[in-house]
Amino acid sequence: MIIFSYSPRSQSSPMRTEINRPFDMPLHMRKKTTLMPSSAFQPAQGKAWIWMDGAVAPRNAFVRFRGSFRRPRAKTVLLRISADSRYWLYLNGVYVGAGPARGWPNHWKYDEYELSQSDLRAHNVIAVLVNHLGEGTMQYVPAPPGLWANVVASGPGAPRPILTTGRSWRCSPAAAHLAAVPRICVQEGFEEQFDARREDNWLAPQYDDRRWPRAIVVAPPHPRLAPRGVPPLTRELVVPHCILRVERVRPATHVWTLRLRGVIVPGDLTSNICFVKGYLFTQVWSASAQDVTLIRPHNHSCEFQVNGRTVPALVSGMTAPIQPQSVRLRTGWNRLLFPYPSLEPSTDGVRPAGAVHLPQFSLTATARRPLRWCSKGERGGAAWAFVGPFAFTRAEREAIAQHMDHPHIGLPTEIDPSADPAAYTAASRSGGMDDRLVDAAYFHELSASDICSYDVAAGAFADVPVGPGRCRDAEVLLSNGGGWAELVPGKVGEDVRLLIDFGREVVGHHLFEVEAEAGVVLDFHNFEFIQVDGRENYADGMNNSFRYICRAGWQRFRSLQRRGFRYSWLIARNFRRPIRLRQLNVEFSTYPQVRGGSFSCSDAQLNRIWETGAHTLRCCAEDTYTDCPSYEQVHWVGDARNEALIDSVANGDSRLWYHCLEQAAQSLEYAPIVLSHVPSAWRNILPAWSFLWMRSCHEYLLWTGDYRGARKLLPWVVRNVDGIVRHLNSKDLFEIQAWNMFDWAAMDTPSRGVITHNNCLAVVALRECAQLAEWLGRPEIAARFRAVGRGLASAVNRHLWDPRRRAYLDSIHEDGTRSRVFSQQTQVVALIAGVATGAREQRCRQLVRRPPDKFVKAGSPFFEFFLLEVLAQEGREREFLDIIRRDWGFMIEQGATTFWEMWSLKTGRLTRSHCHGWSAAPTFFLSAEVLGVRPTQPGFAECMLAPKLGDLRFVRGIVPTPRGPISVQCTREGKAVHAEVRCPAGVKVQAGRPANRLNRVTVSRW
Repeated sequence: MIIFSYSPRSQSSPMRTEINRPFDMPLHMRKKTTLMPSSAFQPAQGKAWIWMDGAVAPRNAFVRFRGSFRRPRAKTVLLRISADSRYWLYLNGVYVGAGPARGWPNHWKYDEYELSQSDLRAHNVIAVLVNHLGEGTMQYVPAPPGLWANVVASGPGAPRPILTTGRSWRCSPAAAHLAAVPRICVQEGFEEQFDARREDNWLAPQYDDRRWPRAIVVAPPHPRLAPRGVPPLTRELVVPHCILRVERVRPATHVWTLRLRGVIVPGDLTSNICFVKGYLFTQVWSASAQDVTLIRPHNHSCEFQVNGRTVPALVSGMTAPIQPQSVRLRTGWNRLLFPYPSLEPSTDGVRPAGAVHLPQFSLTATARRPLRWCSKGERGGAAWAFVGPFAFTRAEREAIAQHMDHPHIGLPTEIDPSADPAAYTAASRSGGMDDRLVDAAYFHELSASDICSYDVAAGAFADVPVGPGRCRDAEVLLSNGGGWAELVPGKVGEDVRLLIDFGREVVGHHLFEVEAEAGVVLDFHNFEFIQVDGRENYADGMNNSFRYICRAGWQRFRSLQRRGFRYSWLIARNFRRPIRLRQLNVEFSTYPQVRGGSFSCSDAQLNRIWETGAHTLRCCAEDTYTDCPSYEQVHWVGDARNEALIDSVANGDSRLWYHCLEQAAQSLEYAPIVLSHVPSAWRNILPAWSFLWMRSCHEYLLWTGDYRGARKLLPWVVRNVDGIVRHLNSKDLFEIQAWNMFDWAAMDTPSRGVITHNNCLAVVALRECAQLAEWLGRPEIAARFRAVGRGLASAVNRHLWDPRRRAYLDSIHEDGTRSRVFSQQTQVVALIAGVATGAREQRCRQLVRRPPDKFVKAGSPFFEFFLLEVLAQEGREREFLDIIRRDWGFMIEQGATTFWEMWSLKTGRLTRSHCHGWSAAPTFFLSAEVLGVRPTQPGFAECMLAPKLGDLRFVRGIVPTPRGPISVQCTREGKAVHAEVRCPAGVKVQAGRPANRLNRVTVSRW
């Protein structure tokens, strides 16, 4: 049996988690993978990394590697492996695993697998598929490509090397994995497109690879490797819940996605925001005058020109619906001119004109008669050109300088001083295209590598339903029994699609079997939610999609990428004979859930809310906590703080918590305070997230008792505090140019100036980390933290309280102007921090309970985590429960199976992401406050029992702790309240403030 090993960080007892059997690939045997700990191992550096010599795609390269070894006479054989950027590992044709876990370049990860003798043959072949992204994402910092692996026989004495990556390995381009594809989004890598016609039997051990070139040894892309530190993800098969629709559709006739980073900011591989002023230009030849439908699916909404006539702008903003636009083309050549990215600031005021995070443009065109595209018309050449960049005006440059990411932005370095956008647009309107403008230095024809082969999401958005389709025996798809479903083709020019509902939010890999002719295309387009009003909430702004091109006959497929969704369109294209389908599953792939916690009470709605929050947390836990499984899959540091607390009561497994804290700490090698999300090629500071990381370091020791891990974190905390101190202004207030958000709401938090909530969060973080330092026996550090915190608190009260409004204002602008905006959010954080005392405290509590009409109010479930914290402090039990019922109950009533990112959109759509870990607050608070179990000393050496029943008749549940589970049952009988507690030996239980309401407390030991 193949064992995945990791090096445990803490001294806690090892866990053994069985992972569900993997889906069978064509050459796979069924394997059961288990998780076991192993000792830490530092791989040898030097000439151990390999890559392919010759032409490899600079972006999204896929390379296949094969190495072989004879079975050693050893009880234990270990296989260690890492790659940049990603690997998929096979042994003798059997899928073993994928990795590595995300990490910073200086803290790159490796994986370790234990191979049993039953896994091995006399002659063994390791096959590895490696994908090198070649550019940064919000999960990956770009580095050179490479593969590192070794096999060692372990026994008495030193490990004996069996196989190491080197010249003995063979390699070949993986042509079946298409490289020239769109990015999924700025947060993630590339859309998966696989052409099975180009795939051979290379995974099979008997495959003849002698024609493959030998690998070359390359310099290590990473100076050192560290153990993965967290277990592998689950592999649980999920079958569809139902088939909602079968439709015939008319597809777009042209689908374009243009990659523009190379012409806008050549050489920049980061994900930093860049600013540019320019145009995308093409000429379209039409055999006759006709109306053509254009769709710009990914948030490009500004006005554009067709033959000099302006086509009006669309409704813009996040989650704006897909909006087709009809344009009239004349006979012959037609000129299309799109400002890129936009000549106007964003409608939400967040970004000035010219800002773009992912330089990529998508357009679909649906026409009745053929079209031909060429940027230079009859002169030939590339289909598209970028015109620019043009110089920004002084006012535009000043707006850019105020941006939250300045100076970490990309500005084009080569701007032709003679370039004049007005002259270009004037020429376009005149009816003729001056050859001098087409031949100008700032007219850049896009290369073939900049024009993507296809865009699955864009194509799916453009599909127009024309009638019902047919799928024979569709019920076969709802189980993994025998038989096939048969998809019947439509008329000529039509495709057929099925809408599949998996019943709830899932995250993982698509699996299916298909029998079809060569060249049949299966496009999958996923989304999360269908509103009560029937609106399908597509993943606008990103490609939650992939393409599979069939070879002839029967075949199986497992997608490489994890995707989060509930609904999936399966769109069959280019087929004239029926397609047979079965085993259309999802391999649910998340961090293993121990589920050591539970909660139930007399209110069924609250029980469902707790479970929904636990499922939300699961979907947002992989090799780190992530914000969401669909749009980003990013380790946002502030989100992770809340998620860790939720995880602690739902599961009680602290390994992922520590891993995230350490990974966030390592960002201090790049910034004065912890970055907003890690690891990432977007260098961004969000101070509130940095201070929440500090709080989480304190909470980690409190909830886990892991002194060893906390001691490793404390120097990083000191370094973060040093960054805070360096950014205290002359008034002793924290001030830094950064992204100063706290909630998706209309707070006044400019990128420059003094932000009240930042200062308050710094105060509470310093206070809690002072206690952390004391627990770790460092009183001198604790004293320093307290001194800095007291100074900040005093400065907040001197400068950020408005005596006329009797409230803390949101901010003081860079020019000294005091904000006129007051918010519920700022008052809540002032209360949590304890900066509001006496009469100010009472006033803030009034404002939080009943915010005035002109106050900014809660904009997301994330902020209400902190609101619930304040209500719990005050003992307002009924109001506490009613807010949970109202706001999270609303999502349940709307059909949510996971909790949403926000609920404050104005577009008629309820939210962007329908699964956001930061929104699962009730799961934590129902266990920690309603059930009433919290630690008061590290590791639950002491805990407080303070149940808050409100209007509930009973509450019962289990809170996992490092010492064992604590079980509580609390019942109300008339006015009397009785509590029964079972807890591990060595845990001291104290009654909390509501003790006078407990008529009897019975404590027993496990």
